[in-house]
Amino acid sequence: MFVKNVLIEKKEIKMKIDILSDLHFDNYFYGKYTKDDVISFYSQIIDFKNCGDVLVIAGDLGHNNHQNIKILKILKEFYKNIVCVLGNHDYYLNGKENKSLFKDSFERVSNMRELINKQENIYCLDGDIIEIDGIKFGGCNSWYNDGFLQVNYPNAYFPRKSNNAMWQNCTPDSKFVFGIENFDDIFEIEKPKIERVYKECDVMITHINPSAKKEYLNLKYHNELSNTFFCFDGEDYLKNGSMKYWIFGHNHDIIEYREHNVKCICNPLGYFNESGNGSWVKLKQIEV
Repeated sequence: MFVKNVLIEKKEIKMKIDILSDLHFDNYFYGKYTKDDVISFYSQIIDFKNCGDVLVIAGDLGHNNHQNIKILKILKEFYKNIVCVLGNHDYYLNGKENKSLFKDSFERVSNMRELINKQENIYCLDGDIIEIDGIKFGGCNSWYNDGFLQVNYPNAYFPRKSNNAMWQNCTPDSKFVFGIENFDDIFEIEKPKIERVYKECDVMITHINPSAKKEYLNLKYHNELSNTFFCFDGEDYLKNGSMKYWIFGHNHDIIEYREHNVKCICNPLGYFNESGNGSWVKLKQIEV
């Protein structure tokens, strides 16, 4: 008897990942708002009937921890999982409530992370990895350093004192982040967290752009020294890491580039005047 061997091609199941950053909840929802208000707003951006398996949020949820968790829980109703990191605005202590609740920015961040990680299938990464259906997500908040200056002006000298002065003049971080003295203090805290996970994950998430190269920033900002507060020099991580995708935020510009075979993606919402109150922003979805 002749038996024919039939090989059935096994279809690879891919995970759909939706990408957003810089949601700035309190820039859109203040005073009295309802669950329906939140769903109506995000339905401009997200097709809730066809959304992905995982929503990745690359930092800057908003200035109020309780509001942040309330809105995350609403979005979670449409996703199997949400994976996020926190951004520079999530460190801010502005307003009487935050200043009365937290002694410094690190206490606020710790509280926000704790609230998120108490929720079912919502994860806030802090130098760790979460595996979902075989895909490993790694990440941390990250921060900026002087990488842009070192990479693009290698023969110039930029002392920390002058960088701090520029930081104080160019960004509100110096006014609202409590518990640091220098522009790159948080980078030194976050660097070991990156190094714990970058060789072990499929998708890397940070709030800050991991490349300090000019070509991976908006053309209109190419010659501004303040770019150093929007990126860090992560060349070695991109070159030697295991990730296929690196998702980031902070820039409020749509940015996509490929470096060392890693696809880097920034898909921000930004402030209401930058997003047309949400109407100009489209969700970015990838398959992994």
